[in-house]
Amino acid sequence: MDCRMHAWIRALVVAALAVAAAVAGGGAATARAAESPACPSSTDGAYALALVALTGPKGADLALAVTAASGCEQAASLKKVQLKIYAADRSLADVRNLKDVPAPGGAADVDLGPLERGRLVEAEVLVQTGAPPRTYVLRGEAVTRLRPDLVVEAVNAPAQTLTTRPVDLYADVAELNGDTGAHARVSLLWGPSLLGTADVTVPAGGRATVSFEDVPLTQPARLELSVRVGEAAPGETDATNNDRTATVDVTALELARSRLLLPSLGGYGAQFDQHVYARITAPPPATLPDFEAKAKALEPQLVRIFFQEVQERVADNMQSFVETVQLAQEAGATINITYQTAANAKTKPDQFMGQFAAVLDDLVRTRGFSNVRWVTIQNEPNDTLVTLTQYEALYRALDAHLVARGLRDQIGLMGGDLVAQGDVPGQPNPGQRAWFQYMAAEMNDVLDSYSVHIYWNYWDIEQMEHRLRDVRQIVTEELPADARKPLYVTEFGVRGIRNLPGKPTAPHPGFWEDGTPLARTNIAAFQQLWFNVLAAQLGYEGTVKWDAYWGKYDPSYVQSHYLIGPAEEGWPLFPAYHAFRLLLQTTARGWQVLGVDPWASDDWVDEVTDQEEQEVAAYAGPDGELTLVGLDTHARGLNAGSAEVVPYSVGGLPPSTELGLALWNADASGQNSLAGTVTTSAAGVA
Repeated sequence: MDCRMHAWIRALVVAALAVAAAVAGGGAATARAAESPACPSSTDGAYALALVALTGPKGADLALAVTAASGCEQAASLKKVQLKIYAADRSLADVRNLKDVPAPGGAADVDLGPLERGRLVEAEVLVQTGAPPRTYVLRGEAVTRLRPDLVVEAVNAPAQTLTTRPVDLYADVAELNGDTGAHARVSLLWGPSLLGTADVTVPAGGRATVSFEDVPLTQPARLELSVRVGEAAPGETDATNNDRTATVDVTALELARSRLLLPSLGGYGAQFDQHVYARITAPPPATLPDFEAKAKALEPQLVRIFFQEVQERVADNMQSFVETVQLAQEAGATINITYQTAANAKTKPDQFMGQFAAVLDDLVRTRGFSNVRWVTIQNEPNDTLVTLTQYEALYRALDAHLVARGLRDQIGLMGGDLVAQGDVPGQPNPGQRAWFQYMAAEMNDVLDSYSVHIYWNYWDIEQMEHRLRDVRQIVTEELPADARKPLYVTEFGVRGIRNLPGKPTAPHPGFWEDGTPLARTNIAAFQQLWFNVLAAQLGYEGTVKWDAYWGKYDPSYVQSHYLIGPAEEGWPLFPAYHAFRLLLQTTARGWQVLGVDPWASDDWVDEVTDQEEQEVAAYAGPDGELTLVGLDTHARGLNAGSAEVVPYSVGGLPPSTELGLALWNADASGQNSLAGTVTTSAAGVA
């Protein structure tokens, strides 16, 4: 019997005797507490004896505890101990006599050898103390009981948690033999690592629950945790059954279905140049079928097309505009027609908006382009000489004409297309906040959504994040609640170095640092895909990439932000085309955008920019469809291939479900590939 068990028995027996002594002493003992009473002269009241006999497969032990009354000398040894052990029929089976048994503190232990449960043990003990010595005769008895058998009956732990979310675990400890309770220490371990301990007292035949709260599990992996009960007092019958394990899937990310970011996705897409079929662009006619097939294969969900009132007076341009709308319609996109410039219309809003409404009527009713769902007036108005009051007059005029034509339910009015800059000479516009505030206060009844434009340099991701967060904050926090509307980005793109040493000055978006035109790099594709993921996380309704393909808006246009390159090169597909196609083919308009944790409240704040990390956006369709789009932003500046493979772990998914895995740029070619399937665990972890 180990020392811890002896100590436990001594404490138990001594405590019982102390209680008995206190009850026997009653109020008289309290009254004499201030005195120093002498040891009672009667041998009957000087000492008390208590016995505990426990047995098991390894034999039985008897614990004796002698307690001295107040004023009596504590026995350090027992002069004589006579033990009588009885058989099952209570006949005497054995007598043992022991002399000078050590009893430090009045407690002694005697090995009884093999002995069955329920055997009566009687003890006669001689205690000799004082000077001259005086002998006291003490008697007691005990019936052998089984030692405890403790087991960890159950471990209750979450099946899955986040590396950032500590867990609470609960262990049920039971005593199986039913005779004797026990005190023990319960340990929580991961392999050899001790994660926590707790003490437990389990009654005979009963159960007790031990809790381990706020346990940090910071390594993303499937962890097998073990709970072990040990250091039991008074010992155990069987110490081989003291462990139980539980598996916890610890993930870096977790789908948070309860955190609905967007009830209905408006869509992702790109700007279609309305003059791609016109002489101003003049692509070889024989290449157009290939171009159209590639534009449709992109499967854009949202397409923005300029209508330039002066330019479209040219029959060739107008025909190209119509064919471009038709192309977007056939691609299945929701279409936004943007009245590009109001330089003339602002002076006669009713006349020009009436003419524009007639164009829209022709598109929708005559030509059957039912996907024309949005209209915006004036590209980037806070960078023009259109005033706020003129801007409002244009929208109100168009609204009235659409109502008169019965098109207002078909076509929503999107206001904004704002850029970030502030004052413009000659125009009292103090920046985008003033425009939003004006639209909320004066145009709330006529507008159905807001839009902005966002560009950034590839080395300045913070600007991209700042703009997305800043605009979100304006619309969802600063504007009155009844003026908060769906928010779109109707132009976005990444820019590079325009004045690279050894290169001629380049049009936007310029060069990557090695001299490659930025639009042709993996960097541009990666960062623009990142933009869409972040926009989804922030609840933007949709985004439109500037722009989809090579073309000319006017003779002076020399930008080259395309996803599809020039006709003279065979309409080549740049890496961003493939990245966008991956996003577009795995999401759909009308799907929900769900949260992915960890996401702290300060992640919404404009002043906080993302650290390099795994970014994931989640999309859920009405029939159980689920897509997670992720990228690791450590690659923000990586244009070439890398041997490093970054693992992802995502929880909160449907359990035991096979998911398809598609990759962009797996071999640094900037293209898409299928990488088989991933089956989630029973805990819903991929």
